[in-house]
Amino acid sequence: MDYITIKEAAAKWGVSTRAVTYHVVSGRIAGAIKRGNLWLIPQNSPQPSDERRKKSLMQSEKEPSVSKDIYDLYEQRKHEDSWPFQSLYENKELFAQIVKHFPYPMHICAPDGTMLLANEAYLEFAKISNPERLYKKQNVLLDPDLERWGIKDFVLRAFQGEAIHAYDVKVPYQEIIERLGDDKELVCESLFHNMTALPIYDNNNQLLFIVFIFITSRSYQDREEIIKGKEYIDDHWKEEFDIDKLAGIVHMSRYHYTRLFKQHTGISPYNYYQDVKFGKLKEKLCDINLSITQVFEECGVDYSGKLAKKFKDKIGMTPSQYRAIMTQK
Repeated sequence: MDYITIKEAAAKWGVSTRAVTYHVVSGRIAGAIKRGNLWLIPQNSPQPSDERRKKSLMQSEKEPSVSKDIYDLYEQRKHEDSWPFQSLYENKELFAQIVKHFPYPMHICAPDGTMLLANEAYLEFAKISNPERLYKKQNVLLDPDLERWGIKDFVLRAFQGEAIHAYDVKVPYQEIIERLGDDKELVCESLFHNMTALPIYDNNNQLLFIVFIFITSRSYQDREEIIKGKEYIDDHWKEEFDIDKLAGIVHMSRYHYTRLFKQHTGISPYNYYQDVKFGKLKEKLCDINLSITQVFEECGVDYSGKLAKKFKDKIGMTPSQYRAIMTQK
């Protein structure tokens, strides 16, 4: 009788050597013999079926990966003609619960600017415990501070029925709490939001509501001087670092501000500036439409300068190596 090795059997059957070894050790291949450490398999042996795979497939067919209730509902829906989400529009209580528990701050206004509803996340954000005194009394369009806050154009376009976004807008958090909240506490936090306004129309294409959604893009919690310094660096990261200008914003000497900043953050203002710069470089290096040189230019840096070497020292690889790793498929 002619024999073949495990490796030859694996190549013949198109499986791994590990699978063949499993079969011979389990006694699933008739006539297989062992000579020392070597298994020999009859050349004409048929390929054994993999009972492990069959068992796994049978279990996956018998046991849905979701709970029985959800699986039964899925089976029921397959045989229904109605659109499953139709009930969402018909069931106002269900829709209200979705809005109420939406994880980001949200409020809904009438076309005239009157605030009609705010979800739990917004009430918590504005520290409002009694929303009833807010509804139908707060008018977003008539707020005199829209221009000062830099959102007047955003709000006006939203109430004209446009779906619009505004990014990284500084939130007048203290003013919002003092105006709307029940607890007039002093807030030691600075927030920036990405804001979205979505128009809701009726069947006659008449504007019914405007939904505003707020998602935090940046947040700072620290002493006011530290917050101001971080905000300034995050907003002016493309520029050359200027400790004198930074210290002047908080009305401190460069020495005292550097010491205070390091005491609260563990790093110097310049190190924080470099971290922001490196973060922006890493982000733009993932854009394959830009050359490496263009990436550095976009970040206000000369590619032939010292920062490219510092990038390698900081990240552990060159900009080209970082791009290759991050963009590989």
